[in-house]
Amino acid sequence: MTIQPFFSPRGVAIVGASADPMKLGYGVARNLIQSQYTGAVHLVNPKGGTIMGRAVSTSLAAVPDPVDLAVLIVPAGAMCAALADCGTRGIRAAIIMAGGFREIGPEGAALEDEMLRIARENSIRILGPNCIGLLDTHYPLDITFLPPPLPAPGDIGFLSHSGAFCAAVIDWSRQQGFSFSRLVSLGNQTDITETDLLAIMAA
Repeated sequence: MTIQPFFSPRGVAIVGASADPMKLGYGVARNLIQSQYTGAVHLVNPKGGTIMGRAVSTSLAAVPDPVDLAVLIVPAGAMCAALADCGTRGIRAAIIMAGGFREIGPEGAALEDEMLRIARENSIRILGPNCIGLLDTHYPLDITFLPPPLPAPGDIGFLSHSGAFCAAVIDWSRQQGFSFSRLVSLGNQTDITETDLLAIMAA
């Protein structure tokens, strides 16, 4: 199963997009749109309506083509159902930002195991959970909720388990005058690990 849709998606669905500027679902939608990403942007929320002037689909099943990457901004307890929806829709790549998995103990670990089982059953690759997403300054693509703007295009690829460390390094790079090609927050690495990403980060 390829990881290419994480870095050059034809369309991105943000499941849990929000019109509330205080919520992560707003920050991710804002960053993706403002990054000048040229693919299709699909916002999904059961309430429908509009966000930043864009129509919101009420379900993943209602999202039109193309879409090959889903950003799942839903609570941990709803993640297995969201992944199953991705499988039904034919989406094979998912970024999971929610915490509440093995980092909280045995109950969370069991939920993470079930999430991975569903992902593998549906041939879905997972980045995360418990991560802040990724960015590619050259594509361009910003699937994080970090404060904008997207860093200037650079030549350094950066991987980190910690989302907080990613944010701190970006702030430091702006002060020091260097930037990144790609930056990826790995989170719990339930599926995708550093080994999976080394070749594409070096490209």
